[in-house]
Amino acid sequence: MALCVEMNFTGANLYYAKKIQSENKTWAWWLNNLGTLVVFVIGFFGNILCLVVLCRRRLRRNSYTQYLIALAIVDTGAIFSEVLSALDELYQFEYKLTLVAHNNLSCKLYNYIRYIFYSMSSWITVALAVERLIAIKFPLWSKHICSVVNARRIIFIILLFTMLIQSYHLIIKGLDCNPSPSSTKVCRCKTIRHHTYLKLDLILTVYVWRLALMTLLPLAIIIIVNILIMNKLFHKSSLVDHTNATCNAQHKMKLVYKISRMLVVVTSIYLLLHVPGSSLDIIKFMYISVLRICNYKWQYYLLISHEIFDLLTNFNYGINFYLYIISGKHIRNELIRTFKHSSSRSKSSTQNCKYRHSSYDISSYMLSSRRNQTRDSNIPLSERRTGSHQQRLPSCEENK
Repeated sequence: MALCVEMNFTGANLYYAKKIQSENKTWAWWLNNLGTLVVFVIGFFGNILCLVVLCRRRLRRNSYTQYLIALAIVDTGAIFSEVLSALDELYQFEYKLTLVAHNNLSCKLYNYIRYIFYSMSSWITVALAVERLIAIKFPLWSKHICSVVNARRIIFIILLFTMLIQSYHLIIKGLDCNPSPSSTKVCRCKTIRHHTYLKLDLILTVYVWRLALMTLLPLAIIIIVNILIMNKLFHKSSLVDHTNATCNAQHKMKLVYKISRMLVVVTSIYLLLHVPGSSLDIIKFMYISVLRICNYKWQYYLLISHEIFDLLTNFNYGINFYLYIISGKHIRNELIRTFKHSSSRSKSSTQNCKYRHSSYDISSYMLSSRRNQTRDSNIPLSERRTGSHQQRLPSCEENK
């Protein structure tokens, strides 16, 4: 960019250069930040519902639900980080001040934790796709490999891996309090302006994390795994091998196939929404910072596209549960059971309250009647009361 500033611009190139350097925000910027707020509300509600449904005993015993529960947690963390950034951008535009007053330590921790959420979201999706491939292609092995314990171990390994990979943010991130173009001093949480830190951020963030770990590897693994799963699911003889099995075994295998179809949809949507944004980030960086191409028109369109694709990526963090509902019948049934169970539980509690009240009345009545019987048993038979009148048996003489 420094080389481009020294050049003389005319015509359209000057027009787009002014638009890029202007403090007025583009329509795509507004769409991204306001849309992120909407996605946060929708996604947070969906992820909470996902945890409520998947943590029930009926589904919690399955290995794939462990990945879906972990995915709901990290997606909630990722979308929460994005909405904080959106609110901070809007607040800075309106008041020229940062919304969250970071210190140096909180800035480092904030970036470290948010990048852990992003990385875990990608690699849990990859692990989920591989787990479904094993369940479909190797059903005998899946009983031992695709277990709840192994799923939790894999999630823990992914957590340790991402914590190690993203640990460089604890070094290179900090507060940048240089004056902004509007001559107001605003401290921003970003990469420290040091030659070594900037180079380290370039290598680890753009090439290692964005290009390799977030785009190329997940893209290759998920595409290959989904092709193998779809080939198995839609093969003509996919269920023929299980015709001699019992009805219960056939039902379980059909359920595995339905779950696999649902998760193929989830991982495919992930690729459609996430990979374009990551790819555009790399292209934009190479175009502007590495190649230093001074065509401001293309730079402007790259910035507009970046805002749109960034919103699509955020949308990916909030729609997974809705994809489960649309593509998974058993998830829909479990959601219905959850609400029915809560409503029936409230009705049963009301009925129990009424039953306790009625039983209390009956018991008190029986207790009082027993007391009366005990009291009457101590009275001579000739002196017992019947109704409201006192009666006594006539003597032998009176009978005469």
